[in-house]
Amino acid sequence: MRFYLFLILLLCNCQVSWYHTRVSPGSDTELPISQGPNLLSEPGTSCFFSIMKFQESGSANEHAPENLSFVDPQFIENIRTNLKIKNTNARHIKQIHGIPKDWPYIKELESFRTNKSFERFKQIQSLTADTKDKQTLLKYAEIIDADTFLYTGDLSLLYHNIENCDTYYNLYYVRREKDNYNLILFLVSLGIIPTVNYENHYYSVFKRNSIETKPTLTTYKFGYRRLITWILWPTFNIFNEVENYNKDYRFVDHTKDQFLASLENKNSQPLPIKRLNPVYGDVLGGTYSSDSDLFKTQIPVDKRFAVVRDAKKNVSFFDPIHGLFKIQAINVNQKIHSDIITDGIEKTLKTFITTNLIDKIKKKYPKSGIIHEIYSPEYRDGTYTFTLEVAKPEPGKDQFKKEYFVFSCFKSQSQIYILSRSLPNETSPEALPKLAETNILDFYPQVRFQSKYIEPKPLDLDIAMNEGKKKSKNDNDEDDDDEDEDDEEEGEELAGGGGGGGGSSAEIDLGGLFSLLKERTHIPKGKMDIKPGRFQFNNARFNAPKMNNSKFHFKPSRTKNFSSPGKWRR
Repeated sequence: MRFYLFLILLLCNCQVSWYHTRVSPGSDTELPISQGPNLLSEPGTSCFFSIMKFQESGSANEHAPENLSFVDPQFIENIRTNLKIKNTNARHIKQIHGIPKDWPYIKELESFRTNKSFERFKQIQSLTADTKDKQTLLKYAEIIDADTFLYTGDLSLLYHNIENCDTYYNLYYVRREKDNYNLILFLVSLGIIPTVNYENHYYSVFKRNSIETKPTLTTYKFGYRRLITWILWPTFNIFNEVENYNKDYRFVDHTKDQFLASLENKNSQPLPIKRLNPVYGDVLGGTYSSDSDLFKTQIPVDKRFAVVRDAKKNVSFFDPIHGLFKIQAINVNQKIHSDIITDGIEKTLKTFITTNLIDKIKKKYPKSGIIHEIYSPEYRDGTYTFTLEVAKPEPGKDQFKKEYFVFSCFKSQSQIYILSRSLPNETSPEALPKLAETNILDFYPQVRFQSKYIEPKPLDLDIAMNEGKKKSKNDNDEDDDDEDEDDEEEGEELAGGGGGGGGSSAEIDLGGLFSLLKERTHIPKGKMDIKPGRFQFNNARFNAPKMNNSKFHFKPSRTKNFSSPGKWRR
């Protein structure tokens, strides 16, 4: 038995692997990427194109794979944003084709290009269209902006000249190759003749100048080679360049990072994702799925620089280029249900935000507050959006540094969803309201909400009279774990963190916002003042039980496979 284990050990470790990256600039000749052309060095305005097929809401093939581009719009946004930081003008052009010529609401789609604000949803609700057409208009109202073009006829119109575009770029994922060399000979010779397995992914870039009619094609190939033989001495992965990939970060995701890095700088290497390992949710490709199954979202930042923190019902994404993005799902309790019945959804949302967010921020930063707000009853059955100004005192000065965030919340079934993102600090106050609306509307189409209905409990009169301060014993049991975790991790999260359990079910998690406002480093008060939140292991790999009052205290979320998690509570 030990002999067979030794053979398996040799098979796994007698190997050498290396990456294989090449570029073909318009010919069959393959060159190292460092010797290839620099495609993004053209002067003027660079325009990157996303081509999408028009699909009516509720159609059978609305979410079919052929209608979803492999090079997703967020990937292009990462290129465009980085180029702007490097003082290069760039635009993201979205082209929607296949619109039926007899579809009666083409003019309404065109009108969305002029003004991206919540007023467009009011315009949709005032129409006398049927429900399906309204849903289609609502879907594209979130996508269409001034750089979106609509086509009903010949596909050749997709490639016509667009004003203020000097260079055109179309990005495509072409194909994947995966195979083995000499696998049969390797098995027949019992490993004496080596075998090589490989995997390649191909990307193409069509580029043309505005004065040209024929584009140039550049093909990028990203792959790896792994040589295995039994006649080598065991290498124990010392000479292996290829990393181990799992479902959270597949090799195809690595090739997209390589492709992005090669376009921005042909001599650069993609940074490895060290911190994209959320404890609760799942990351597959560029999509994050929450552990509670309440929402899925495209990762709205550059994954190479991403800091991701999450809990069961919230997640934060941060990178130094795009800033902070956050999604929260909060269960509606008895008090909120009764307030909606008596006061309506608008007043309830505003009161909820004021109590759970604004008042808490003012305790830390008293001169902070809402500087612009809007309530749109037509969008998602009532959406409250506001811009928050946080006045942070500068150390040793009497001045305040102002930072801006936009929040948008709505109720769907038994959840209140809150989307938020940071805004550039250098924005003028006059342009801030328009910028906030545009940015939050850019965030909405990246998120797919999957609300659940929870049967409300009978209203407790004590809760209604005491504004929800009294809680039942069961509610306290369920929230004890999360409150304890919040106390431990308060102020100790990474920048952009959203961690912790989120407190009680009707409280807003402010971890990411406070972390972004504070200093990036924290020095313990004393040598023994070390809390779990300050030095974190990869919790996706190590989920050790929590010590509480000298007893093993298992969180229900960490023991999903037990039939009755309540037995493990205190």
